[in-house]
Amino acid sequence: MGRPRAFDTHQAIDAAAALFATHGYEGTSVDDLVTATGVHRGSLYKVFGSKRSLHLTALRSHLDHEIRPSTAAIATLTDPEQALTAAIASYDNGPAAGLLLLAAAERAPLDPEVAALVAEGITALEDALRPSHGDAAPRLASTVLGARLRLRAGPPTTPKEH
Repeated sequence: MGRPRAFDTHQAIDAAAALFATHGYEGTSVDDLVTATGVHRGSLYKVFGSKRSLHLTALRSHLDHEIRPSTAAIATLTDPEQALTAAIASYDNGPAAGLLLLAAAERAPLDPEVAALVAEGITALEDALRPSHGDAAPRLASTVLGARLRLRAGPPTTPKEH
């Protein structure tokens, strides 16, 4: 019989999700994951199998614990302005804010499993906006994603005059 696991899997997933959300998949090394999670390399590989598998697990967790609760709350709002404001403020947010956006831009074009998870997250937003916006929900979901991307990029700078 093996030794009991010496780390909390959920905490490791949360730490990895925050790291992937900050630095992206390509910008996060296994050494970064070891440092952030406090879990030895061998244990990470034993539990998750690979960096990719940990990334998929972190993305699924983000969908379950951040995206779906957020979209469920948005879906209860029938006032279009309130729903849109809530979506921009809360969608793809939380401790791993932006993880879905980064996965969409960086990994979805290369990895069908990531693409499927990203599609789930975007569909959840579209469905959440449907009660308040009807057939315009997909277009507004794109607007929300663009607004979230802009928020992630930081405040706009004013152009310098020449």
